[in-house]
Amino acid sequence: MPKNILCYGDSNTWGCTPGVLTRLPEDVRWTGVVSKILGPEYRIIEDGINGRSTIYDDPANQCRNGLAGLGYSLYRAKPLDLAVVMLGTNDLNYTDPEGYRLGITVIGKRILGANAFYPGTSKVFPDGPKLLLVSPILLYPGAASYEASLRLAEMTEAAAKELGVPWFDAASCAEPSPLDLCHMDAESHKKLGEALAAEILKLT
Repeated sequence: MPKNILCYGDSNTWGCTPGVLTRLPEDVRWTGVVSKILGPEYRIIEDGINGRSTIYDDPANQCRNGLAGLGYSLYRAKPLDLAVVMLGTNDLNYTDPEGYRLGITVIGKRILGANAFYPGTSKVFPDGPKLLLVSPILLYPGAASYEASLRLAEMTEAAAKELGVPWFDAASCAEPSPLDLCHMDAESHKKLGEALAAEILKLT
């Protein structure tokens, strides 16, 4: 059976086209790049929602609270071998980088405790939970929360240490497009997909 990998994120996991806001093709998105590299032995389960934060409510759209939707996603995707979580950019609409660290830590604890938090006739993680935190790309210089985005990697690392899980900095290989200051173009999706495919292989 293939290994099931849940990719839980926001518009940069959904694959929002910079400046256009339509969706990039499946094989262009970083999740599609990962799938192509890892092949049929892996099933990459893509779950990105535009505007999704960690634990914060968007008054205009209830589905954007990542914690509120997490159980549905885990249950739908189970059995899982690994969860890859890349959130944080949208948290800066509601809080500061410390608030993001709190939010991603809450998400991480819920995933690591998923077998107890979301009991059922089968386990979410049959072989025990595995989690990879991914710090999101920076915002483009000039964006309203650019300076705050510079601290997201630091906060992700702190959360990962508290949780005892690995982490990866997406900004080390990918960047936002100047067209809209926040979304990755095809080249950045390719670079991130290649990097995360290597990280997933290490963990599974």
